[in-house]
Order: sequence, then C-alpha cells, then structure tokens
Amino acid sequence: MTTNILRRAFGIFSILVLLASLFVSSVNAKAPGSVVFQIPFDFVVAGKTLPAGEYIIVRSTLASDEILSIRSLDKSGGVYVLTSTLRASNILNDSKLVFNRYQDQYFLSEFWISGQDSGRKVIKSEKERALARDVAKAGTKVERVAIATRQK
Repeated sequence: MTTNILRRAFGIFSILVLLASLFVSSVNAKAPGSVVFQIPFDFVVAGKTLPAGEYIIVRSTLASDEILSIRSLDKSGGVYVLTSTLRASNILNDSKLVFNRYQDQYFLSEFWISGQDSGRKVIKSEKERALARDVAKAGTKVERVAIATRQK
C-alpha cells in the first residue's frame, strides 16, 4: 500500500516538474516577429515610463498586428501599445526602435523588423503631443534616436 502511494506521488511530482519546465521554456521563448533590444535610457510608451533595460518587442498579438507588446526581460513590467503601419522604401537589414527625444524624455515612436519593408508607428500620447507643440513653438526640432539590433 505504501509503495502504491509513493509511486503515485512520484508520478504526480514528475508530471508537475514536466509541466513547469514546459511553462518556463514557453515563457522564455521568443515569439515569431519579436525582437530583443537593450535600451540604455528610461522611455515613455502608452503613458507609462519604463526603465532602461532589455526588452522584448512583439509585433503582433492573436487579435491584431496593430498592437505591440513591450515587456522587460527582467519581468519588471511592460505595456501594450496601439500602432499604425509604416512603409520603408527598401527592406531593412537591421531591426530597430526609433524614439522621439524632447529634452531628457524619450518616447517610443517606431518599431522595425529586419528583412521587412514595413514597420509600426506608435500612436502619440497626449503628453507627447503637448511636448511636440512646445518644441515647435520654441523653434527647436525633435531629436530622433534609433537603437538597432541584427537580431530577428
């Protein structure tokens, strides 16, 4: 009787370990259309300030290509953001993120994947639109900052 209980417990334990390992590997696996970037500064996207760090950007969800998922690889947070389509004149060699910089604030603006001629433009928040108006009134230009990676 004790042997049967131990055998059952071991079987259940083995199944739980297998399921846990599958879950961890699926969480860490990169989804198709995703790119990992090392972002060296804090930035704003979807009204949320995210700290500098390593992020995985996923171009599509099950529902739509219009939504980007931006998640920190250290699991400290992330956001979903609405985008629109951008077209390039040629196929890009590198994946890249483009930020609009207003003084010391960076706002995610564009996401491009290598090997494609289309990208995603992040819809500007009200805060970014207000900063853009202020910069235009002051007669200065928005600085565009790109971060590229060869990873696809």
